[in-house]
Amino acid sequence: MAAELNLEALRDEIDKIDEVIVRLLDSRARCAYTVGRLKHELGRPIYEPAREAAVIAHVRRVSEELGGPLDGDAIARLYERIMDEARRIQRVEAERDAREKKEKE
Repeated sequence: MAAELNLEALRDEIDKIDEVIVRLLDSRARCAYTVGRLKHELGRPIYEPAREAAVIAHVRRVSEELGGPLDGDAIARLYERIMDEARRIQRVEAERDAREKKEKE
C-alpha cells in the first residue's frame, strides 16, 4: 500500500513537472516565432546550422553539469526535436507573410 501511495505521489509530481515543461516549451516557441519574424525581415535563412550547434553545445554542458540521468546525447536528441519544431513554426510564419504580400500585389 505504501509503495502504491509513493507511486501515485511520484506520478502527481511528474504531472506537475510536465505542466511546467509545457509552459516553458510554449514560451520558447513564442520566442522562436518572433525570431522567425525578425529573420524574415532581415532576409536571413530559417535554418542556421552554427546557431543550432551552439544551442546543442550549451544544453549538453548544462546537462553534464547537472550530472543527471539524461546524458548529453539524450539532451541533444531532445533539443534537435525542439529546434525542428521551432523551424517549422518559423517556416509557417514565413509562408503566411509571403502569401499576405502576394495578396497585396
